[in-house]
Amino acid sequence: MPISMPFTLVIAWVLFFGFINTHQRHANSFKGESQNYLSALHASVLFGTLVGLGLLIYYFTHAAWYWPFVLFFLGSLISGILFGTLDAKINPLILSVTGFIAWPIAAFWSFYVVSNL
Repeated sequence: MPISMPFTLVIAWVLFFGFINTHQRHANSFKGESQNYLSALHASVLFGTLVGLGLLIYYFTHAAWYWPFVLFFLGSLISGILFGTLDAKINPLILSVTGFIAWPIAAFWSFYVVSNL
């Protein structure tokens, strides 16, 4: 059983966590007119949260019990700083739309890294 956390997993998780968190922030502060887009943001957050929990449980089965907690902490800290900065520098709509494609890719990447531990 591996006792370390690959750097590639940290990168994939930070991207995953950051884009899900971006959708959550944008849904909470939504000022647009499209209720369909707002619904899509909420669905993305819900589905992404479920996927994230699944990934953490999957990682738990492949590593020492504490690594998923470390990964969650690092994801919260690093993605909060990174995506908070990106949100201030990039048009929020562009970042949000990108998230619909980016977080599933990052989730698959995380799954792939854990599968190869």
